[in-house]
Amino acid sequence: MAADTNLAPPARRKTRAKVADASQLGLFDVAVSTPSAPAPPPLIASPSRAPSPAIRTRRKLVTDDAVHLVTIAELPEYPASLVEIVNRSITDLPKDLVWLTYKEIRKHFGVSRATIARRLKDGLVPGVRFQEGRMLDDGPVRRFDRTQLRWLLLAVRFAGSRYQTD
Repeated sequence: MAADTNLAPPARRKTRAKVADASQLGLFDVAVSTPSAPAPPPLIASPSRAPSPAIRTRRKLVTDDAVHLVTIAELPEYPASLVEIVNRSITDLPKDLVWLTYKEIRKHFGVSRATIARRLKDGLVPGVRFQEGRMLDDGPVRRFDRTQLRWLLLAVRFAGSRYQTD
């Protein structure tokens, strides 16, 4: 390299400064108060006044947020042939598998985590808890017992058979 080479960065074009909006400049200015002005008294609600609708709604939500547990009695009835197929596929599982995770269900039955989540949110698996229309987590890892797996597979296979016949 030659010693005469300029190592400074190339000159940049100067950009035009944007004109500031005068109404926006004073938004966060602190108002200076005089020391002789007394502070306004705090607002106290009168006891005869009814609570605002927002407060009433908030209280209602607090009282109505009971947890709902999906039971077997709430689940739909499936065709006997489908029940037989699902029961046979569950008996083929190894006996040492008591609780199954999403990964094990995918490995043994080919059902994706997203499909399982949709069936859970539809309320088609017993033992799933809902609160205010939202499915609650069981813990850091959701595990399914054989009864839950049976209903899950019934829901998945029934939905699949419905789409094939249409």
